[in-house]
Amino acid sequence: MKILLKILFVLTVSIQIHAQERLINGKVSDETGLPIPGVNVVIKGTSTGISTNFDGLYQIKAKDTDVLVFSYIGFIEEERVVGKLNTISITLKADKATLDEVVIMGYGTSERKSITSSISTVSSESVSRTLSGKVGGVSITHSEPQSGQLTASEINDLEKWQGWKNVFKNKDYKTTRNDWGFYLENKVKVVIRDKNGNPCNNIITTLYNDLNVPIMTSRTDIYGEVYLFKGYENNSHNEYYRIQINEGNSIMGKKITNTTESVSFEMGNTNTSNDIDVMFTIDATGSMGDEIAYLKSELKNIINRLDARINEKRVALTFYRDKTDAYLVRDFDFNSNIDEVKNVLSDQSADGGGDYEEAVHEALIASMNKSWNMNAKSKLLFLVLDAPPHLTQENVMIIKEQIKIAQEKGIKIIPIVASGANKTVEFLMRFFSVSTNGTYVFLTDDSGIGNAHLKPTAEDYKIEKLNDLIVRLIEKYSGVIG
Repeated sequence: MKILLKILFVLTVSIQIHAQERLINGKVSDETGLPIPGVNVVIKGTSTGISTNFDGLYQIKAKDTDVLVFSYIGFIEEERVVGKLNTISITLKADKATLDEVVIMGYGTSERKSITSSISTVSSESVSRTLSGKVGGVSITHSEPQSGQLTASEINDLEKWQGWKNVFKNKDYKTTRNDWGFYLENKVKVVIRDKNGNPCNNIITTLYNDLNVPIMTSRTDIYGEVYLFKGYENNSHNEYYRIQINEGNSIMGKKITNTTESVSFEMGNTNTSNDIDVMFTIDATGSMGDEIAYLKSELKNIINRLDARINEKRVALTFYRDKTDAYLVRDFDFNSNIDEVKNVLSDQSADGGGDYEEAVHEALIASMNKSWNMNAKSKLLFLVLDAPPHLTQENVMIIKEQIKIAQEKGIKIIPIVASGANKTVEFLMRFFSVSTNGTYVFLTDDSGIGNAHLKPTAEDYKIEKLNDLIVRLIEKYSGVIG
C-alpha cells in the first residue's frame, strides 16, 4: 500500500510539473526571411493568444501539451506542439489562393468580407504598407501607425492630496511602500517668490530634521514651488524641522513643525532661462510589443509639437531591457536636433525580457547620468514601462539613490504605464512621481489598442489622447501655459 501511495504521489507531482506554464517566445518570418508583424499566435482550443510585433516577435505562456496555432491572412496556417521547447520560430508560406484581395488595418490585414465602412481595399498587386517584407513576390513596405490613437489619463497626487491619502489604506499600497521604502504621507509645500511676487525657479531647497540631518533636497519648479516630505527616508517623525534655501551666496532658513503644511520665502534672484530638457526612458522588452509601434508614433508627434516659444528644447532617449537580452541599456544623450532624435526612435523595437520584472534600475542610472542642463527651467523624465524593477535589497538602494539624484537636480519623473502592469507597478510609479514632484500617467483601454490596461486606485480621472496629454504636461511644467 505504501509503495502504491508513493507511486501515486510521484505521478501527481509529475503531472503537476508537466502542466506548468512557461514563457514561449519566437519569431515569425516569411519565405524570404523577413519578419511578419500582426501574426495571430493562439493556443489551440482556447481564446488565449497574442500577436507578433513589428519585428515578427511574440511571447506567450503555454504548457508542454499545448499546440500553438500561427495564422495570418494571405499565409497558410501552421501548428506547433510546445513540448520541451522554449523558443518556437516558424516560417509562414504565402497562400496564393487567399492573397487576391486583402484589407489593410493597422498592424495587419483582414478579409474584405469582414470589414465595413470606408477602409480601403487593395489587391495583391498593390499592397504597399503595414508589413515589412515580401508576400508571394509582392514587395511590401513598412509604415508606422498614425499618431493620436492611444488613450491615457493622468493622476496628479500632489494636486489631489486627499485622494492620495485615501490610497494609504490600500493593502497593495502598504506592501509596495514597505518593500521599496518610500514614505510620502507628510508633505510640506515650499513657495519662493522675488520682491515683485514672481516665482523663483531652480532654487535648491533642503529639509532637515531636528538633529540638523538633511532628509531631502530638491529644486523649485517654474512656479517657484517644491514639495518636500518629512518622513521620506524612514517614516520617522520629529517635533521640529528646518527648511533651508540656497541661491548663490544667499542662504535662508525657517523652522517648522511636524504639522506645517506650507512655508514661503522671498528672494532677490530669479532664473530667467527658457530652456527645457525632456527625456523619454522606454522599456523595450517583448512585453511592450503590443504597443511599442504606436508609442513611437505618439512620441514623434509629441516631439514635433514642443512649443515654438521654448528657446532650446533638448530631447534624450534611453531604452532598456533586462539581463541576458541583446542589450541592457541603449541610451542617447540630449540633442536639440529633433530630426536626429526621431530617427533614433524609429530604429528601436521591442524584444527580450522573459520574466515579469525588468532592469528599471539600470535605466534610471543611465538616465540620471546624462548631460542634464542644470540651469534649464524645466527638466522632465517620461518613464514608459509595463513592469516593475527586480525587487532585491541592492536594487532598492540603487533606485532610491537615483530618485534622490532626480530630486537634487530638479527632474520631475512622469511615468507612463502601459498594458499588463499590476498594482506594484502603479504604486511604485506613483511613488516615483510624487517624490520628484511629477505626475502619474497611464494608458487606458479606450483606444482598443494593446492588451488590457490596469484600472488605477483613484476616484476620478479624465481620458485624453496620449499625445495631447504629454504635450499639455510639457507645456504646463515649462510655463508655456498656466
